[in-house]
Amino acid sequence: METAKKNQAKRSPLIRITAAVLAVIMISSVVLYQQSGIRLNVEDYETKGARIAARQLLKGDDYANASTLERMTTLARSLIRGRHSIEELETGVQVAVAQANYDEAITLTKKIVDQYEGDEQGVGELCLRLGYLYVMKEDAENALQWLNSGIEYTPTPEAHLVRAQVLLSMDRTAESLQDVNAYMETAEHPEELMPDLINIYEVAGEYETAASLYTKLIDLSGDSGYLLNRAYCRTNIDQMEAAQEDRDRYAAEDGKELATADVMLGLGWMRRNDYKNAGDSFARAIDENYADPNSVYYYVVLCAYVNEDYERVCKYGDQLIDRLLKGESMDTASYTVEKTTGRLSVTLAQMDVSSLCLMTGASHVRLESYDQAVESLTACLKADQGVVYANYLRGTCYLVAERYAEAIADFDTSIAAGEEVERSRYGRGVCRMETGDSAGAIEDFEWVVENGQDEDLFDEAGKLLAELLSAENKPAE
Repeated sequence: METAKKNQAKRSPLIRITAAVLAVIMISSVVLYQQSGIRLNVEDYETKGARIAARQLLKGDDYANASTLERMTTLARSLIRGRHSIEELETGVQVAVAQANYDEAITLTKKIVDQYEGDEQGVGELCLRLGYLYVMKEDAENALQWLNSGIEYTPTPEAHLVRAQVLLSMDRTAESLQDVNAYMETAEHPEELMPDLINIYEVAGEYETAASLYTKLIDLSGDSGYLLNRAYCRTNIDQMEAAQEDRDRYAAEDGKELATADVMLGLGWMRRNDYKNAGDSFARAIDENYADPNSVYYYVVLCAYVNEDYERVCKYGDQLIDRLLKGESMDTASYTVEKTTGRLSVTLAQMDVSSLCLMTGASHVRLESYDQAVESLTACLKADQGVVYANYLRGTCYLVAERYAEAIADFDTSIAAGEEVERSRYGRGVCRMETGDSAGAIEDFEWVVENGQDEDLFDEAGKLLAELLSAENKPAE
């Protein structure tokens, strides 16, 4: 469907006046939008905790670098029947960890704990090892138990950060933040694990702190990709101008995910109710060849409609409706974080097709491109039979096109559903009048005069009613 120019066909003065009167209330009556909630969903904190735990388990480990045969030989030696020394058990643990056999590593470590007679620091290290092993098994309850014991004896910065990840996976956010703060206070180089740390603040909703940490990380790493993460945090604390600056700086540094950045900015501007900037951001994402443009077309239409930019609504709405009618994806965009990298990415949810068609049709009515409006509104009614407002608007278009029988059918549906009854009665009255049904027209106009609230409709219905009654009372010649 292409955006049509204004229909230049000659209309009667009554029809033109009727179209203007019926269309003027359209904007306030259409359901404008369902604003998308934008929330960071970090689902990979267990994985991040596991990475830190694995780093601790294999620290200084020669077995991790040995060949498979050497590891197997050492493991076989360590598991000879009979009493094993702690050294032999340690060998078995190292090999089990290197082979990701965490159940065996846990069993052997518990044997070491039973035989251990050293100081508290050694006990603490063994407890932390068990905690890390349970993290690798994704067993949060046991991991927390052993980490608590280990930190009591040996409170290392890394242990605090691993426990923070475990607590976060259990939705114990306040306790998780306490461990993060302990890590920041005790780690000699906290920036080494800062990406993992920042994710904890993001999940906890501490976006201002996360943004400031991303600033440090950007300065330390020089990685422009983190500009997008900082922009995301800033959109969540309504620092949209600063977020836009991050996007522009990312673009200047030859960032490769500009379309993704503009979708994110668009969602942020929408949340601020700045639909002009939001629509511009979404339109840029389309121009930048965003991977799934249909999801963004919908948001351009939405923002343009709220911003009363009907030309843009029709331009993008017509294209998207054509795509949907051809069976293409019907999705809208929202945000998550990738599990392995922590980078921002867009995911999709089902769009409201009926509201898309309704907004597009309503905009065509505003631009007086009635034939195109009928196409969009018909698509709306096919998508959702419950959008009766589309019947009212389509009835108005049919009236303007002098397709009176179809207009009356749509007005009947609208009246029966209690949707725009006053205007539908008026429009149906005009149709009846044009088709010679004077009695029906009088009935509708009388209803408008007696029950209506709109002064313009009251005046117009009154004039037409007087005309009809005068004609009925005029003596026959």
